[in-house]
This record gives sequence, structure tokens and C-alpha cells, in this order.
Amino acid sequence: LVSGIRTNKGNESKYINDCIQEIKEELKSTNHDEQATAILKLTYLQMVGYNMDWASFKVIEVISHPDFTHKRIGYLAASQTFSESTDVILLITNLIRKDCLSTSLYDGGIALNCLANICTTELARDLVPDIVSMLSSARPYIRKKAVLVMFKIFLKFPDALRPSFPRLKEKLDDPESGVVSAAVNVICELAKRNAKNYLPLAPTLFKLLTKSNNNWMVIKVIKLFAVLIPLEERLGQKLAQPLCDIINSTNSMSLMYEAIYTCIVGLSTL
Repeated sequence: LVSGIRTNKGNESKYINDCIQEIKEELKSTNHDEQATAILKLTYLQMVGYNMDWASFKVIEVISHPDFTHKRIGYLAASQTFSESTDVILLITNLIRKDCLSTSLYDGGIALNCLANICTTELARDLVPDIVSMLSSARPYIRKKAVLVMFKIFLKFPDALRPSFPRLKEKLDDPESGVVSAAVNVICELAKRNAKNYLPLAPTLFKLLTKSNNNWMVIKVIKLFAVLIPLEERLGQKLAQPLCDIINSTNSMSLMYEAIYTCIVGLSTL
């Protein structure tokens, strides 16, 4: 398909229209490989500007295939083309739930990736119990992705925040630094909307600030403190020494910048 488009530069539109007709025939096939390849072609055409909404149900079919290679193509197509106005989007709910609960690490991973891209109010409401349960997965890969998806769920379905936040807060003490970093990212974004609710997390965040060797996570923690300091002036006094230590010892300009900025914020509250 791609090489054909390149060799038909002067007659690209006619060539692609002919290809779409072929793809429509391929989608009628009962062969899973042929169906998945047809959706992959349509996904490429969608990226160059062609509409593939008419094939949304076929995307759902490909996602339902047991083969991971096919499933990945289907979830990619859904991530790129599904929106709140997609007629069949609710049909994906049970497929995402099934793959999230799968014993396959990668089935769960691509399902969470897709949910993060296409999350609607209905999907968030229906899937939040499953995603919250995944926060306790034995696999750090799944826990990290589940933590990040929670942010999209909170945006689309705010009622989920209060009952599920204690589970999210637990991830700040997760043994895996990637999961902790993901939790810090989510809380940092939530605090931008209502910082006061996250003041009780200050002791845990302070421990991360002084103990972590992950510069990117420390940057996020410092950003979060910059939002919290104006709400509690004692925080500025408490943070002065750790921030000065970071400024004097780090080789990271990004980390140094955030530390200096937060020092300035802290001084303005004294």
C-alpha cells in the first residue's frame, strides 16, 4: 500500500480509492490475518487524511481476535480513530475489561493504552473498578499503566476520585520506582486543579524528595511542592534546606531550575 502510493504520485487519489474498495472486500473475509491487515492499511490511510469511521465495527472485531498481533492492530486503530461520537465505542468496554484481566502482560498493557486514548465518561464509569483492582497487580508494568490511566478516568468521571484515591496514594510507597513516578505524575496533575486536597501527602512527598535518585520524579515532586507551599507557609521553611542541597549538588539543569523556582515561591510566603 505504502509503496503503491509512492509510485502513483500523479494519480494518488484514484489509487487510494481503489485500495479502499479492495480493503472493504478484505474486511468481509473470515481470515483473521486478512482482516487485521485490512485494518492496518486503513489505519495508515487515516493518518494521511482518509476517514475510516465506516470500519469501526470491524476494528472491534479485530480487537476481539485472540492473537496478540491482531489485537494490537485493532487497539491501535481504535486509539487513533475512536471518539465520544463513535457509534460502537461502548462495544469495546467488555473487550478492554477482558484484556485487562488477562493473564497476558501485553494484552493488559495495550488495553490500558487504548483506554487512555479513547476514555469517555461511560467507559470510565464502567471500567474504574477493574482499573483500581489492577493497581494491586503483581506486575509493575501493569501497575504503572493502571496508575497513569486513573488520571484520564478522573478527568472523565470525577466521582471516581474520592473512593479510589486511597488506592492511588498507596502507590507512592510502591517498591518499584516506575510505579511511584507514575503516581507522582498523576497527583501532580490533580493538584493543579485543587491543591488543598493534597496537603496531607506532604510528609510522603518530602521523603521522596530527600531519598529518591530519580531526577525526573524529583522534578515532579518539587513542582508539586511549588503548588502546595502557598497553602502552608511552614512547608517553605521545611523545604529550604533540601532544595538548597539539590541546587548545590545536582548536575541537572532542569532539576536545578525547579529547585530554584520553588525556593523563590517558598521565600515569597515567608
